[in-house]
Amino acid sequence: MLETKFFVAGSNQEEALKHTCELACKLFFKQSNLPAVENIDILCDTALEAESLDELLWSYPKDALIPHKLAHKDNQEVFAEIGYPGIKFTYKDNKGLINLSPDLPNRTSDYLFYFQLVIKDNSSLRERAATTWTECKSMGLQPIFVEDKLNGKEF
Repeated sequence: MLETKFFVAGSNQEEALKHTCELACKLFFKQSNLPAVENIDILCDTALEAESLDELLWSYPKDALIPHKLAHKDNQEVFAEIGYPGIKFTYKDNKGLINLSPDLPNRTSDYLFYFQLVIKDNSSLRERAATTWTECKSMGLQPIFVEDKLNGKEF
């Protein structure tokens, strides 16, 4: 069964982008109790958000460089591809998905795990993530909600 976890990623987009970088770093360096994967896809809500994440990953977290690219760029081999709805990620085995978009992504079956980041904005982003939770349950997935920050023991 597809491992599905929902993580609190702050209360706004800026905090969520940093949480995404931290999670990508932990996956790249095989830290914590996270699944070991060869590559990850990061799905953003918009092209602008994907470009912002691409820029941030060059400098954050400090002292860590995560090989990444925007999915619509060259065919360079990297650890993380960043995309947005409508972009096709490179198919590879042993891959994970970080979803920064609050909506359920297509083709979750292509992945070993699916991490849904939840922005607790007390508005539409939180509501859309709640709908995604319900959709995951209706698909037979057993999502787990992790309230703790990225530095927490559960992560």
